[in-house]
Amino acid sequence: MNVIIRTGVKILFPLILLIGIYVIVHGHLTPGGSFSGGSIVAGAFVLYTLAYGLEKTERELKESVVDILKSSAGFILIVLILFEFLLRRFLVPLEVPFTLFSGGPLIFFNVIGGVMVFSGLLVIWYTIVKTDSD
Repeated sequence: MNVIIRTGVKILFPLILLIGIYVIVHGHLTPGGSFSGGSIVAGAFVLYTLAYGLEKTERELKESVVDILKSSAGFILIVLILFEFLLRRFLVPLEVPFTLFSGGPLIFFNVIGGVMVFSGLLVIWYTIVKTDSD
């Protein structure tokens, strides 16, 4: 790829990751959340793959690691749902309106959902790129 594209991606990659993480973490306070933020983070890795190639991207983040992330996030989501179901009445009085944690455990659902969306989209991207190169 062109030097200009690689330099642009090198500069934009951390910024795109930061924006995606911001959207995920603040998803319970602002429009957005799991799907939007996870898509932004996955998009950063798509740009990285387009600029540097699949081999370098997989050295940074292997597909097996992404699969483990996706599976772990699914398990943690189930545990959070059970935790929320069983302890909701004790958690509601602890919430303070208009603060970062005003949604209670909702922030954890956003983070886990964002990881699931990111890892799912990245597995799809890896599959498309590998199939296309064969």
